[in-house]
Amino acid sequence: MKRYPIILLMIFIVASCSALSSSESIEETSNNSEDLPIAEITTTTEASPTQTIPEYQFDIDKMSPLTGKYISQEEWLLRPRRVISFKIDNNINARPQSGLEKADLIFEVLVEGGMTRFLAVFLDSTSDYLGPVRSARPTDPTLIKPFNSTLVVSGATEGLIPSIRELGVNVLEEQSSPSMFRIASRNAPHNLYADTELVREVIDRKGFIFLQPGPTPIFEFGYNQNNWSIGQDKITIKYSDETTVIWKLDGTIYNRFIIDSYAKNDDPEAHNWISQDGFTSEILTTETIIVIQGVQYRDEATTLPSILTVGLGPVYIFHNGQMVEGTWRRSDIDDPFELYDTYGEPIIIPPGKQWIHVLPLEGSITSSN
Repeated sequence: MKRYPIILLMIFIVASCSALSSSESIEETSNNSEDLPIAEITTTTEASPTQTIPEYQFDIDKMSPLTGKYISQEEWLLRPRRVISFKIDNNINARPQSGLEKADLIFEVLVEGGMTRFLAVFLDSTSDYLGPVRSARPTDPTLIKPFNSTLVVSGATEGLIPSIRELGVNVLEEQSSPSMFRIASRNAPHNLYADTELVREVIDRKGFIFLQPGPTPIFEFGYNQNNWSIGQDKITIKYSDETTVIWKLDGTIYNRFIIDSYAKNDDPEAHNWISQDGFTSEILTTETIIVIQGVQYRDEATTLPSILTVGLGPVYIFHNGQMVEGTWRRSDIDDPFELYDTYGEPIIIPPGKQWIHVLPLEGSITSSN
């Protein structure tokens, strides 16, 4: 298993030197010892109103390890116990995507050209029209390894698939119809789609190993997080000069908007999903936003931009207009993420759908009312 002792020390120095409090304005600073920029958040923290905290204890037999929510007995009996993660395109020619709204969990990761792509993670949910599916990147296996997930992709840069498999992550490349199929209404490479359940059948036939009774969560779930700051209704996450994501609170749900320089539009646009028949198109939403910042580096084998997800670094959690910040820690890609607030206490993630931004330290996070 790969470990990164030198870079771990580097991240520890970066994370230790970052001043993290809550945010209305954010500026990028540099760590003098390592010359690595990091987002610095500065605002006044206001505690959430006192409220009754529901009791919570995760139960793998009754709850989803991806959302932390209860599932029905029927869902449990039908549960495939296999997590599958699809690499989804986010090029301007790939939007609006389909099936993202049905994923249990979504990671968003920087790729070349300042753009991002998604890992749509499925266990208890399904989609018969998911896409466009695109190629793998080096950060992908480091995020899904704790779930023992199979990575489903269109392909990858030469040499990357073998290196992902060496990490112990199964990879399924493009399959023939009906499990994966090309649509005529879009141009390649933005036209490969998948049926998640038919893909599961392909994986079963290939005999890929999976866990029983199922994967464990990568975060600690619960309701007893007690040091939220409030007034975090709009979150702006800048990956690069090309891509900025904006989340706006609507009731208890965040709606997603995007600024994409390739669209030649400086104004935020609603980021929608679309049904297979084209009759339904609605904005993408999430209940909880998690931002994990890590060191950006060039993968040695492929020279592709990648984000280090082992070690430690800044983390920000937004939920229901509230925010808590601190540090993530992780010693190996097999491990879950340990999250600690600025007081050194564990951060507890509210059960629900999460959108996890894996952001370079050079990126920025701004939040406001």
